[in-house]
Amino acid sequence: MNIDDLLGKPINELTVGEIEAVSNHKKKLEAAQLERERRAYEAERDTDMGELIALAMEIENKSNLLKQLTHDKMEKHQEKLNEYGKIRSNSKGGFSLMHSDKTIRIKRRRDTQPTWDERSTKALELIHSFLYDTVKKRDKDLFEMLIGFLVKNKKGDLDYASVMNLLSHEARFEDSRWKEGLRLLKQSYSNFLKGYQYDFEKQNPEGRFERIELNFSAL
Repeated sequence: MNIDDLLGKPINELTVGEIEAVSNHKKKLEAAQLERERRAYEAERDTDMGELIALAMEIENKSNLLKQLTHDKMEKHQEKLNEYGKIRSNSKGGFSLMHSDKTIRIKRRRDTQPTWDERSTKALELIHSFLYDTVKKRDKDLFEMLIGFLVKNKKGDLDYASVMNLLSHEARFEDSRWKEGLRLLKQSYSNFLKGYQYDFEKQNPEGRFERIELNFSAL
């Protein structure tokens, strides 16, 4: 008797061996169904992933091309502007181009990284010594404000804006540790140019410029 005949019989008419055969057959059918579902799922997943990755790679390649073209053309037009303006500009900072119809523009921004060299370590020692020995005893609120300007970020770097705020208080004290600490802090500073950032902008219906978003997460 084949398995189809066994499946058509009531279970109480089956022998132990036949029941085991029917059970094994059903397990095989279930396993085969699960395998088909797995293959179908993986095939659909892989197709969708392949489509998305291919598009992402195409966008990456075009983004690289856009970045290089933008840099080259902005450099070209800055040079032409220097020639057009007769007097050469030494500015290496921001630069922007505006279309004649005033509805689109491209802006270039310097992407810099402020750094402080080994002299900043000695500078902080002197400044901390003065603040804790003198200012903290006289004016706790002022101490908290000034010491707060020297808090480092997670990377262990000083914050540029905070240091500039600290330097704005230079004339408050004549203590040699304070003066020498700030002098060393200023000497230890340098600004590293990492590159340029570009903003592509268009006018919205209200007449205000808004960025053309190229950042995936910003859309």
